[in-house]
Amino acid sequence: MTKHKILFSSTALNDLKEAKHWYNTQQKGLGKRLIEDVKAITASIKLNPYHASVKFSNIRTRTCKTFPYSLHYEIDEENNSIRIVSIFHFNRKPYWLKDE
Repeated sequence: MTKHKILFSSTALNDLKEAKHWYNTQQKGLGKRLIEDVKAITASIKLNPYHASVKFSNIRTRTCKTFPYSLHYEIDEENNSIRIVSIFHFNRKPYWLKDE
């Protein structure tokens, strides 16, 4: 089984940056813990991208272990990559569903 390359959309990177900043304003070092949690889930996705079922169209989700965030991603077999499309809090609606 080939390993997929992980790519982050600009939306996902911005989501993570905003969340890290917010957690760091709550408690010093908490944002770093969020990043570590996201890295662990990303590594898990890379090892077994099909572990999560499809939730929306071709989007799969995996949740962080500690923080109330989920990573939404799609698998591109043709390019052997996984694209993290967003990282957001459980209480937010996915941007691709806002008009529904």
